[in-house]
Order: sequence, then C-alpha cells, then structure tokens
Amino acid sequence: MEMMRQIRDSLLYIDNHLEEPITVSSIADAAGYSEYHFSRCFKQEMQMSVMEYVKKRRLIKASDAILSGEKIIDAAFRFGWKTHSGFTKSFKNEFGFYPALLKAMMMQIDDLGGSAMSHIFLKNTDIHSTKEQLLERLKEEMISTNVDIDEEELQYVYLLACLVYEGEKRYSGDEYITHPLNVAIILAEMSADKDTIYAGMFCDAVQKTSVTIEQLKKELPANTAAIVERLAVSTYDLDSISLGDEVLLVKLAERLHNMRTVECMGEERRRIKAKETLTQIIPIAKKIGQPKLINELHDLSLKYLHERIITS
Repeated sequence: MEMMRQIRDSLLYIDNHLEEPITVSSIADAAGYSEYHFSRCFKQEMQMSVMEYVKKRRLIKASDAILSGEKIIDAAFRFGWKTHSGFTKSFKNEFGFYPALLKAMMMQIDDLGGSAMSHIFLKNTDIHSTKEQLLERLKEEMISTNVDIDEEELQYVYLLACLVYEGEKRYSGDEYITHPLNVAIILAEMSADKDTIYAGMFCDAVQKTSVTIEQLKKELPANTAAIVERLAVSTYDLDSISLGDEVLLVKLAERLHNMRTVECMGEERRRIKAKETLTQIIPIAKKIGQPKLINELHDLSLKYLHERIITS
C-alpha cells in the first residue's frame, strides 16, 4: 500500500517536472526509495520503465502544446529534446506519424469538428450534446468501425433507453440518457460489437432507475440483455475479468465518460475518483489492451490529483 502511494505521488512529481532535467535517481529520491528498488516497483506497476514513462508523458504534453499553436521545435526543446530530428523520431515511434501532421489535423478539426488529441486519446463529444446529437454520433462511429447497423433495431434500443432513464438527471443538469449514450459512443470507437454497444446504453439502468433485469430481458436482444445482466452484478475487480471482456469494456467506457465530466462534482469527489481510477481502474484497463482509453484515463486522473495530493 505504501509503495502504491509512492508510485502515485511519483507520477505527480514527474508531471510537475516534465520541462526540467529529471532522472530515475531524482524521481526515486523524491519517492524516498533506492533507485534500484523504485525502478523495479515502478516497472511492475506501470508496465514500462521510469524513463519510458517520462518520455511518453513529455510527448503527450508536447502534442498538446503543438495543437495549442506552439512551434514544433519550441515544444521539442521545452520538453527535453535537443534536436528537431530527435523529437520527430521519438514522436513517430510513439504515435506512428510525424508531428508536422498535427497542424493538418488541427485544420481538419477546425473545419469538421472533433477531438484535438484523438491521436492519443479517444474522440470526445461536447459535454452538453443532446440525446439526438449523440444518437447521430453513435451511428457515425458504428459505421466507421464497420459495425453491422440495423437502423430500426438501433432506434428501438435507443428509444427504450430514453424511456428507462426518463426524468433522471446527471449532476451536470443534463438528461441522464446522455451519459449511457456517450458510453455507447466510446464502445463503438473501441470497436466493440453491436450487443456490447447496445449494453452501454443500459450501463447503470438497474442501479439508477426502477427497471428490473427481468423487464430488460423481455425487451432487449438476448445477447445484449445477457451483458446488461452481468453488468448489474459486476464490480471493478480483477476477478470480474471472468465475466467477459464485454462487461469490462462497458465499465471502462463508463468510467472514462465519468472522468470526462467529473468537473461537475465537488473537488474532494474529483480527487477520490481520480485516485481510484489511477490505482484501481487503469491496472484493469491494461488487461484488455486499449491504449487510447488508458492514456486518457491516466491523463484525467493526474489532472485532478494535481488539485491536491491525497494522503492515504
């Protein structure tokens, strides 16, 4: 438990010093451990070496800076690269394309809408999108990931979800249905199958409304209902992997959307959610190999932990 806390705090230390020369030794000293012991524990927990993690975080922050208008060479120097070519090589190795393409991506985003960090994170939606807008976005994502869409069936499942969540509100004041629709969109982008995407629309129906599993079984496609039933009894536990990856996908997509909108919660609740996500949820996410989801959960967790380090 103590080492887990130190690893968590070391992630905050790294993020606070990304523009400075930092070494494994300096990070281990800040954590209060020997370099060897800290390096071994860090790699076991994060599944990469300390300096691999530092480079990854620097590349993410440099990407953000470039997308915000900073020159590529200036962002490279600011985050520790000594040459343009060295930065370009590291960037290409990490993301699969050259940083100059970020400018073109930014122009496309301005023209067509989208997510500025979609090369690193999953795409985002406007926080106050209406359910009608989200349904159209869901259709687009399902088509783009080659899900076999039955428009009549999708419309039926959507209307059923609207009925189930009718009258419920999120802490942001938006209709509650917008949350499960965002979960479904995230699942579609993660190339989930049709039944898993449908199940995302009922991710917390049993917990948040008066509907029962038996009622949903009568109305939903059988495979969708089976996933929803398992969702109703599953928890964020490594043992829940035995329930099937589709259950984990839905729960992780739900956590991602909750973290995207956690700003609407109080400061203490944000920190608790961030700590839980970093120490409990991300290790589970690593089991199913969704790097964009992991990157974004990690970034959001650090963002809210920066508000004030939680002491265990």
